[in-house]
Amino acid sequence: MTFFPAGFDPRAAVVRLFDLVELDTPDGVVRFWIGGEGTFTDVNGAAWYGSQILEVSALESALNGVAPAGSISVSYFQDPDAPSVVSELREHGIDYLVGREIRFFVQPFATLEQIYAPVFPPARVCTRVMRTLTLAANGPLERSISIGFEAWSEHRRNARRIVLNTGGHAELIGEANPSLEFIPTTDFQEEKLWK
Repeated sequence: MTFFPAGFDPRAAVVRLFDLVELDTPDGVVRFWIGGEGTFTDVNGAAWYGSQILEVSALESALNGVAPAGSISVSYFQDPDAPSVVSELREHGIDYLVGREIRFFVQPFATLEQIYAPVFPPARVCTRVMRTLTLAANGPLERSISIGFEAWSEHRRNARRIVLNTGGHAELIGEANPSLEFIPTTDFQEEKLWK
């Protein structure tokens, strides 16, 4: 099994990938094309809206006991005649996005022509859960919105310790091991055979 769709050769001479992100909101799914401008329509007919003002932090894995989180953010100048997105999000409250999924995809292309007529569907890279929503208004027109999401290994640091006894063994495999009733419960020192 390969990550990429059938028929796509990632080692081919001409290969392109688009970074895509999908937010699950109470009003429906919102799709963005990171690092591009305009609208990209995938093979399934879904529209991904691109803007170079969108930024996504690196999607790191857990290293050295650290489970990194990430964020997606946008900073822009508010048009005085347009509705305020920050005000609308503030009215919805923090529960509008927090606890919902954010999904990351890559869109593979084998040729440059496929950018305008894709033949492969987007491949999902990972799914995370949105945890924070930060809204900022700097001055009369500058606005920023940032959504923080969990690391894929977020719950690793909260893992419960399992004690090696009949109850702990039952948690691991679903049934108790009666021989663990005889495990020593006190520290003892062995006697030396020779003095």
